[in-house]
Amino acid sequence: MLAIVLLFATTTFAQTLPVVDVSMSLLNWTKHLDNDVDKYFTKEKGEELSRSFEALKRDLTIYMKTRKNLSDNIFRNNTAPGKKDPENLEVLKTQMGDVIRQMRNVTDLTNNELRAEGDRLNDKIFNVLNSDGTQFLSNLEAFLAGLDVSKRDLALDASVAYDRLQQSINLLGSTQGKINQRMK
Repeated sequence: MLAIVLLFATTTFAQTLPVVDVSMSLLNWTKHLDNDVDKYFTKEKGEELSRSFEALKRDLTIYMKTRKNLSDNIFRNNTAPGKKDPENLEVLKTQMGDVIRQMRNVTDLTNNELRAEGDRLNDKIFNVLNSDGTQFLSNLEAFLAGLDVSKRDLALDASVAYDRLQQSINLLGSTQGKINQRMK
């Protein structure tokens, strides 16, 4: 009986990696930015908003492409779980650090409601990035840290997160277009 309980506990633990997926929260935040542009746009801050959206879109695109390339390489090379890759893990963390700095620039130019939502998301991401390897933003990061992540979880993580990140980038472009249109 004890062996069955321990086996179940081990299996359950192995299936729950310390991953905090923020891609859905990021997508929701960018949707709110796009839908509520009238609530925070003013001509006085229009140029700065446009520049901030462009910078956020650029850094998020770089992060997304890096994730895709790393994930593709893992599958192409049939890399087994458990092998640490601290250099690429650090690249992802650094790039996400760039993203949250740009998020801060955008949130500072919005209204109180969007600023609060952006600040909560920014804090959540910051806390994961600075968790000393106890939490990760994706299964890819956990894999790169040497944790036992299944190829199925890695593939699902790659496709779902990639799609959400791409949608977020598209929404940032849409919002930037709305801002530029209002500045004419």
